[in-house]
Amino acid sequence: MSDPIAYVLNGPDGQDGGENGFKADLEQLRAARVFHRAVVIETLCDPSLREEELPENLPPDFELLYRNAPRNSIICRIITDEAGTSEISDVVAFPFFSSHLAMPVKAGEQVWLMRENLFSDTRDGVVYWICRVPDALPLEDANFTPFSREVLYYSTGTVAPGPDRKLDFTNMLTPDVQVITGDADAIQNVMIGSVESLGGQTVFEPVPRITKRPGDLVFQGSNNTTIIMGTDRGFDFNERPDKRETSNSSNQPQTKSGVVDIVAGRGRYFETEDDEVSKPRGKGEAGGEKNSTKPFISKNTLDFFETDKDPGQTQDRNTEEDRGDMGAPADPGNEYTNPSEGDPDFLVDASRVYVSEKSDIDNKLGLKDIRADGFSGPVEPVPASPCIAVKSDHIRIIARKVPNPSVEGKLPPKLESAEGTIRIVKEGDPKDDLACIYIESDGTIQITGKKIFLGRTPDDDGAGNGPGDKESQPYVKYQELEDLWNDTMTELDKFCQTLLTHVTPGYGAPSPQITQAATDLKSAIASSLKGDIANVKSERIFGE
Repeated sequence: MSDPIAYVLNGPDGQDGGENGFKADLEQLRAARVFHRAVVIETLCDPSLREEELPENLPPDFELLYRNAPRNSIICRIITDEAGTSEISDVVAFPFFSSHLAMPVKAGEQVWLMRENLFSDTRDGVVYWICRVPDALPLEDANFTPFSREVLYYSTGTVAPGPDRKLDFTNMLTPDVQVITGDADAIQNVMIGSVESLGGQTVFEPVPRITKRPGDLVFQGSNNTTIIMGTDRGFDFNERPDKRETSNSSNQPQTKSGVVDIVAGRGRYFETEDDEVSKPRGKGEAGGEKNSTKPFISKNTLDFFETDKDPGQTQDRNTEEDRGDMGAPADPGNEYTNPSEGDPDFLVDASRVYVSEKSDIDNKLGLKDIRADGFSGPVEPVPASPCIAVKSDHIRIIARKVPNPSVEGKLPPKLESAEGTIRIVKEGDPKDDLACIYIESDGTIQITGKKIFLGRTPDDDGAGNGPGDKESQPYVKYQELEDLWNDTMTELDKFCQTLLTHVTPGYGAPSPQITQAATDLKSAIASSLKGDIANVKSERIFGE
């Protein structure tokens, strides 16, 4: 028996229609498979949103499982092997992973199910959903994967873009075969009609696709948030995406350049508007827009924008030459997409925390080009070295203070007190190159360093005209100024006293005008000038 499956199905003679006693066993084995595909009907992330009534199509036996399902459980409908369509009734599926790792999924997507007992029915006991089922290149989307769209598996494009093109969420595998029970819009209705979708917890939007290196570990949310554990990469001031043929993931990485890249808003500057949908995407636009890592976008039948994962064919897939020996296209790439889509970009991405074992971070951030002119010689970029970089539009560092009048009445009772502090330290010799910024819990700020410069140079439109580096102005030391001022006032007082008592030889009497002037100055010194010295002293700012 060369083929046991054919033997079981067709009998010992190998002819179609053969029957024997093993066929029933084969059908039982098929029904007892461990993994199933299922369509998500409801997400059960928030227990407070669960309905009083048991959801439609959920058998009464699932009442207890529905009420007690942990967060991130789902209600789903199992898809059968033979027809690719679903069972009529739904099941409750617990998350396969513990609450330490919660996988994203939305109503209308497809997931993998697993049952613990090999020969148990999927509706007996608990089944577990593992993750969303990945799909072909024209369908796979971190935001929402529309698994039921008709695409050619080996084609990255089937429909040319245009103003009238709208991507669908069909429920029909063929004109006569449904994915789930209902009409042609059944899956679309599930997407927008689930309890948590109606509550506005699902955001449908374009998300640029990330191209990873083989050794990278990537965590990606549904709304353009990514953690990449890989090696140093990314567009910077000098290297910009310009009709590239490949992603910058193809750039040769260096050794000892491990990176943890936490980023939100890759390819930030792209418009979600109808004009973007209808932009031409012919071979003249291959490689995407200059300096851009944004995705192409399309509109769907829900009037949401999404990443255009299927912008147009590059080949005639029906020719033998393009299909190749194995039936697959000779070139599976899509020249109409942007290879730089979603690549890390230090200029464009909205917010980033970059932790690197070794990176030329100053050049990546353009600090050679975007910087103030240094007082003490040029501020040169540091060589590739361990670094941490934070970049966004607005950055806040806050040390908590509790109790605090500004949050009075807004905190839960019995919240412990907190006296926050902030430390920014550059290690070094306290007598030489140590530099620190301390912010203490009482509001004290201490800045210490070998040299401290405040303000700008004349090259940066600063005042200048000083004797320091690049015409910087040395700040005065108050005590020395006070001593100098007191000594000056004393000497002026002595001078005035001399004018008042001195008799000019040959004339025998003092000058009335000089006497009056000396009297006025002496009076001013005593009444106000010496007392005004203390007004120069700051009550808040102190230094060496």
